[in-house]
Amino acid sequence: MDNEAPALSIARLRSVWDAEVGPSARRALTAAACAGLFGAAHVARVGSPLARGLAGAGLALLLAAIAARAILVRLRRGDARRTVREIIGRTDEALGAATLRALTLADRAAADDRVGSPELAGLHLRRLLGRASQARVVERARQAATRWASAGLALGAAALAAAAIEPSRVVEGLDVLAARGGEAPLDLPWIEEVEMTAAPPEYLHQGAEELLPFAPTMQPRGTVITVRGRPVRAGRALVLTDGGAEVPFVDDGKGSVVARWTLGESTTLQAAARFGQVRVRQADAQRVVSIPDDAPRVTLEGAPRTVKLLDEPSIPLRYEITDDHGLREVDLVLRAGAKEERRVLSRPAADAKVDRGGYELRARDPFFRRTYVPVEVRIEARDNDPIEGPKWGRSEAILVVPPQVGEPEALRYAALVKARDALTDLLADRIGQRTPEAGGAKAHAAHEAEVQATAKAAVEAALSADHGGLRVRGRVASLARGQLARLDAALAAERKSTTRAAHQELLDETEGALLAFDAGLRGLGHRDARAVAQRLADVADEAAAAAELLGSGDREGGEVRLEAAVAVLGGGGVELGKLGELGLDLGEIVANDLRRIARARGASDWLHAELSARDLAARLRRPEPSFGGGGRGGVESGAPRGPDPGDASNADESVAQSERDLEELARDHAAETNAVAEELSRASRPEDIAALREEAKKHAEAIREAVRDLPQPGAAPGSAESAAAAGREQAEAMAGALEQGRPEEAVTSGRGAMRSLGDAKRLGAQAGGFFPEERAAREAGEAQQALAEELAWAEEALRKLRQAAAERARDGLGKSSQREGSLADRARDLRKRGERGDGRMPEEMLDRLDEAEQAMRDAQRALAEGDGEGGNERQRDAQRLLEMSRSEDQGQDGDAESEGDRNMARKADIPDKDKHKGPEEFRRRVLEGLGGTSEPRLREAVKRYAEGLLK
Repeated sequence: MDNEAPALSIARLRSVWDAEVGPSARRALTAAACAGLFGAAHVARVGSPLARGLAGAGLALLLAAIAARAILVRLRRGDARRTVREIIGRTDEALGAATLRALTLADRAAADDRVGSPELAGLHLRRLLGRASQARVVERARQAATRWASAGLALGAAALAAAAIEPSRVVEGLDVLAARGGEAPLDLPWIEEVEMTAAPPEYLHQGAEELLPFAPTMQPRGTVITVRGRPVRAGRALVLTDGGAEVPFVDDGKGSVVARWTLGESTTLQAAARFGQVRVRQADAQRVVSIPDDAPRVTLEGAPRTVKLLDEPSIPLRYEITDDHGLREVDLVLRAGAKEERRVLSRPAADAKVDRGGYELRARDPFFRRTYVPVEVRIEARDNDPIEGPKWGRSEAILVVPPQVGEPEALRYAALVKARDALTDLLADRIGQRTPEAGGAKAHAAHEAEVQATAKAAVEAALSADHGGLRVRGRVASLARGQLARLDAALAAERKSTTRAAHQELLDETEGALLAFDAGLRGLGHRDARAVAQRLADVADEAAAAAELLGSGDREGGEVRLEAAVAVLGGGGVELGKLGELGLDLGEIVANDLRRIARARGASDWLHAELSARDLAARLRRPEPSFGGGGRGGVESGAPRGPDPGDASNADESVAQSERDLEELARDHAAETNAVAEELSRASRPEDIAALREEAKKHAEAIREAVRDLPQPGAAPGSAESAAAAGREQAEAMAGALEQGRPEEAVTSGRGAMRSLGDAKRLGAQAGGFFPEERAAREAGEAQQALAEELAWAEEALRKLRQAAAERARDGLGKSSQREGSLADRARDLRKRGERGDGRMPEEMLDRLDEAEQAMRDAQRALAEGDGEGGNERQRDAQRLLEMSRSEDQGQDGDAESEGDRNMARKADIPDKDKHKGPEEFRRRVLEGLGGTSEPRLREAVKRYAEGLLK
């Protein structure tokens, strides 16, 4: 070793050391790495960000330490001084120190000759290295290797323990540690023996079905998919997920777990285990395609199209609606600008999938009356989807274009003007006719009949036609038909005697009819003009509001509203000008104020535009002529409203007066009819009914015994058993009424029971030998015989009660008889006044007045004789005829006339405070009506409910 170079000697010593220590150190480091890795896996398996951070940081530090040691060991191998210090110094401290000094001297001598001879320094170093004992170096290295081996053994045991507890936990932990975005990269098995079922939503009324696990399937939205399986490893928090949402698996108590997923959108389901915020999926995936519940499909016949109300005043809507699962509601939807109105057309039962129906929209529909812009009409339907909520389907739209304000009234007025022209032509023809010679009487009569038929046809056409949704009704219709009847009577008189005097009489009657018709027409035009002016006043207010918006800077909303309002005012003003003299006057006012508004708009002077619109609205709300004639002031002259100028005929006022008289007569007669009924009610004494009640109870028991064997309700309608069951119910109601002292109700129920039992006998005879029907018929016949006797007793008891009450009420009935006679005289006078002159009524109205008068006379005689019930019955007949005599929409000419223009009745009785029995009478009628139910078991409960309601 003396001849060896120092570096080689030092390297040999390092090699001897490493040969002993290196393997143990490497094994120890490997064990440390495994222990650190397994420990990090267990910590990371918690899944929280903190745990995963600590595990990752610890594992990174461990690997960094191992790598740093390897680099450090490599660096130390090239450092001779460190090798001497670590190997020789640890075996022989003095030798190690001497060797380090010799190494230093050799390095200095090699660098500086003045220090000494390099050869001598190197020789000294070699001799010192040669003195190092290789055996002691090996012994010392073995001791270090033992320490490394011990550490490696401990670390290996720790790593083995970490893995042996449950090897899968290490895999799970490492998978969790490597997760990104909450998802682990490695899929692991979690459940096996998987079973799947799909249960559609209950509203579909479909049964559940089994699914082939992990095979694609299509299911209705809202289906509950149940996944059942056995866990591969216990103790894991298993979930069913689509990558976003998740539902937990729960133990089913049989060693398996189950999860239920409610299907929304199409998705892919996977089982997974949840470790904190990390999810580890199973590779198996279940693809589920969601079938949504579609919105109803609505078809509206003829849509889309545009309809003008003037051309089609009646719009039939026929629709058909289909849905894939079921319908809940069908609505008619009307939209006009920002306004919307919904009307329920149907609510299909039992989740019907198809619904068909129809609806008729008329020009006088309130929604059309409130809007002046096109209306969008649709049919919309709602389905029964409880999963995503009901969905609406809607049809194509029918666009309804309403007429201008006042346009229907103008059309009606123009049609009546044509009818008046036809009557004028008739008068002109008769004025030109000469008195016929004896031989030409027949031809003259035929000509007169022909020209009159032509005029009547023109009038009837105007009366029966629909004028943009308006018809000729009320006062004008009554007046016109009365004048036609007047002409018919005059023509018939001339036919009997074709003389100059007869022809002159016909000419006078024709002239009177024309003047009466003209007066009615002028009155209608006046009323229509006032009504249209009131509606235009609302539009003028809208224009003022729009101008105010523009003045405040809201150009977007104000400009559109103002433009629409001005357009409506312009069109409405034109139509208003067609409604007679007042309409022409008011139409010119509208045109003038629109020019003022236009000038202000052109100058962007929104304040004056608003003032002009408000001035127009105020003027239209006082729709009077601007200037009066014949000494009568007008609005512009500052004078108050005066009477209408005199007409050549007072027919319009005559008809109006007749209508008011008829209305008063009907009201007074209704009061008298109620007074008689109340008089009879007061005359009925409770002690009479109490005396009857004990005997009535026996008859009630007999009635129940007679119908005891009849069938119970529930048989098929139209069968003998069903009719017999109805007879049983009515008979039991009769028995209950008798027990409670209500003989009138008992007689009514008894008669109904007799009819039902008779029907049962008839249906049983037609059963063709069917035993249940024949038995029901036989039992019904037996019960009918017994019930007939009881009904006869009840009718006789009721007759006696009424007779006794009538005797007690004789004085009051006598006074009522006198009042009834006065009312009959009023009906006679009204009928006679309606048979002649300008106020002539239609024949149908006259006939009903005549019948009403006769019924009143009959009631008068019956009341005078003490027959209160008979007299009151005839009073009710007369009242019905009076109500029928009143013309449809009496006092109105369609919807145009405002309430303020109708005259009030001239007489009205104001009851004394002690005589006003209205509330008490109302309470009595309600209690009698509701408490008189035909079901005995419910009668008292219903009566108590009615009493509570009236409190």
